[in-house]
Amino acid sequence: MEHIIVASDLSDRSEQALLRGVNLARRLGAKLSVHYVVDSAMPLAIAEDVKFQAQTALETAMQAHAKDGDLTYNISVDIGDVVDEITQAFRQINPSLLVVGVHRRRLFLDQIKETTMERLIRASRQPVLLVAGPADQEYTNALGAIDLSRACESALRHLRRIAPDAALTLFHAHEVSFLKESQRDYATWKAVASLPENIPDPIFVEASPADAVHDLMKTGKYDLLALGAHTRSNLSRLMLGGLTAGLIRNPPCDLLVAR
Repeated sequence: MEHIIVASDLSDRSEQALLRGVNLARRLGAKLSVHYVVDSAMPLAIAEDVKFQAQTALETAMQAHAKDGDLTYNISVDIGDVVDEITQAFRQINPSLLVVGVHRRRLFLDQIKETTMERLIRASRQPVLLVAGPADQEYTNALGAIDLSRACESALRHLRRIAPDAALTLFHAHEVSFLKESQRDYATWKAVASLPENIPDPIFVEASPADAVHDLMKTGKYDLLALGAHTRSNLSRLMLGGLTAGLIRNPPCDLLVAR
């Protein structure tokens, strides 16, 4: 990974995302870009004042994080739509990873419209790391969802870059009485897929993907979950699968989503 973007809103939630981005950039020797977007719906005078305050706050934070001089970074504060501005930054920079904090829940609005995080992940061609837990330590126990898609391959490759030393458990959810077929399909997919070396074979779980994640999260202390944004890579490039969208809104741990 050569370049990592962190999208910050200066909340406590995004502070953990910033710390995770800093730690990853330092360990991987990557450049770090920190972006903050002021809502353009504000009156211009207020938006300019918020922009100045955000720039100052982020500069102070990054000076503290980079005090040892071992981190290359830049800060960008713009006025506009969050998704549009971050997407434009992606086109210009072409980073390896976007790091964001968890969504601020809004009980009514979340029922009728996509969250900002869903929009960001849907718009991003690069993998997105959604930081839900403390970011002061390396990942130690990761869970990966196997759905036999290209997005899944990408998620596993990036998982190993982000958490190279973490213990890894993989799972493949299948319908009732289809264990043999699922094992056969997995073996066929594994033979042709571009996967990291030395990854374990998955646990085959007779359940829906959502139920499988729920049950496995109860039995293991996972701090990172990796999965594809969708399963039909050619037909739904701009869509999020139902499981992925649900996890973005209520992540049980840090979530890595890839296409």
